[in-house]
Amino acid sequence: MKTIVTILAAGIAAAARAEVGYVPGWNRTTETNGLAYASCKDVFKDRVCAFWGWDGDRGWATSAANADIAAKRLADEIASTNAAFRSELVIVGHSLGGRIVARTLAELSRRGVKVGQGILLAPAIPMNDPDVALMGGGCGRPVLVLVNPQDVVLKYCYDMVGGEGGPALGRNGSPVALANVVEYAVPKTITDETKVDAAWGRSETVKRLCNHLAAFYFAELRRILDGKPSKSAQVRVPQGRINLEWKVIDAGVWWDILERCGGWKLERNIVTGHCRIISPERRRVAWGTEAQMRASFRKIRAQMSARSQTGRTDE
Repeated sequence: MKTIVTILAAGIAAAARAEVGYVPGWNRTTETNGLAYASCKDVFKDRVCAFWGWDGDRGWATSAANADIAAKRLADEIASTNAAFRSELVIVGHSLGGRIVARTLAELSRRGVKVGQGILLAPAIPMNDPDVALMGGGCGRPVLVLVNPQDVVLKYCYDMVGGEGGPALGRNGSPVALANVVEYAVPKTITDETKVDAAWGRSETVKRLCNHLAAFYFAELRRILDGKPSKSAQVRVPQGRINLEWKVIDAGVWWDILERCGGWKLERNIVTGHCRIISPERRRVAWGTEAQMRASFRKIRAQMSARSQTGRTDE
C-alpha cells in the first residue's frame, strides 16, 4: 500500500484544506483515472484528495485477505502521523475499500487514535463483524455508512457465494444501533438519477445491473453532505439468513403474526418456529431465528418512526 505519510508534507496542521483519502474497491485498486475516483474528487472538490491503492486486483478470496492486511498497514501509517492531520482526515472506502476503512477505524479505536471521519460506501464486510461495532470509536465525527438493499453485487454475489459468514453491511446496515455511526440507504431510483458519461451509461437497464458502482453511492453522498439526503430512501432490513425474495401466497395458516408496523409484518412459523419479515408488498424480505428477526423489526420500527417525524416516504 502506498504510504499516506508521503502524500502530505510535514506541517499539515497548517494546511487550509482537509485531506480526503479514497480507498477503492475490488478490481479497481489502480484506477486513478476511473469513474469512482473522479466521483470522489467531484464530491470533495474543495479538498485535497488522494488515491490509496492496495493489492486487490486478484481473485475474491485473495483480495479479501489482502484488504484485511491493507487495513492493518493503513492504521499503522495513520497512527504515525500527527494529531492535527488526523483530526482533519476523511477516509472514504467503497466495497472492499469500505471494508478496509471499517477495519482501519476499528484498529485505530483499539489504539485510542481518531481521524476526522470515515465514510463507507456499500462496504463488503459482514454486518456482524466485530470491527463494525468498534469502528465508530476511530472517528471524531460519525462514521457514515451508505447502503443499498438492492445492491446487485452484495445481494447476489457477496451474500450468497462470498463465504464471509453473514450478509454484507453494505446492503442493510447493522442489525443493532452502533455508537458514532449513521446509516443512509440510497433510493431505488439512484441509477436513474445519476448521469454516467460512459457509453454503458446510456442504458438504464445496464445502470441498474451495475448499481454497486461507487459513482451511484457518491451521488447520494453529495446530497447527504449538503444536508439533503433522499426522502425516498429504502427501508433497511438486516438479514438473518440468505434470502431469496418472493411474494408470499399463504393466508396465514402456518404463520402467527407477532408484530405489525406501517404495512410490515413479523411472522413466526407455527411448526418450525423460524420467523420472517413481510414487506407491505407481501414479499418475504428476510428470515431467520426469532431473535434475529425481532432485532431487524426493531430497526424497521425505528425507521418508520423517523420517517413519520421527517416526512420521508417509504420504498
